[in-house]
Amino acid sequence: MTTISDPDELVAAAEPLLLDKEKSRFRLAVAVCVGLTLFALLNATAAVYLYRGINDLRAIEARLEDLGQFEQRMSARLDTVNNGFQSRFEALDDRLRASFGEVNATIARQAPEMSGNHGGDMPRVVELPSPAEDTAAVASAAEAEPAIEDMPRVTRRRSAPAAPPAPSSNYQRSVSPEGKVTYHKIN
Repeated sequence: MTTISDPDELVAAAEPLLLDKEKSRFRLAVAVCVGLTLFALLNATAAVYLYRGINDLRAIEARLEDLGQFEQRMSARLDTVNNGFQSRFEALDDRLRASFGEVNATIARQAPEMSGNHGGDMPRVVELPSPAEDTAAVASAAEAEPAIEDMPRVTRRRSAPAAPPAPSSNYQRSVSPEGKVTYHKIN
């Protein structure tokens, strides 16, 4: 048996009513409010981190300004120390030049006496005294010597410093073309 029905009723019966209009508006409003609340919390969190970052940046800038002032103070102190060392080296250089001048003058005065030739064409033969006479001559010369304060200051030559210790066998020595010496650890 065949039944004929109205096509509008058939469409309405096939699609069940999921939400009525009032419930759907309420749920839409709740979903929008929840989304806006989450967005507001996200913005507040970002603002807090941005504020902290700006404060950290300001602190770093202040420290960098202090670092610049520190660099200027250190540069001034290094210049002062450098000038002090330069003046000391200049004074030492002047003293050394004066001492070398005195030594050269003394050598120039003593050179004719030591050569054994006192103006004659023939070299002079000098006889050495016996050891007993030599000790007596040294004793009489010691009494005739001027005081130590009157004598020019003689600088002693210092012995060369000891060679540096040999490098460890765990390291390899390499010399660059500029003369820089570096050590590399051997694995």
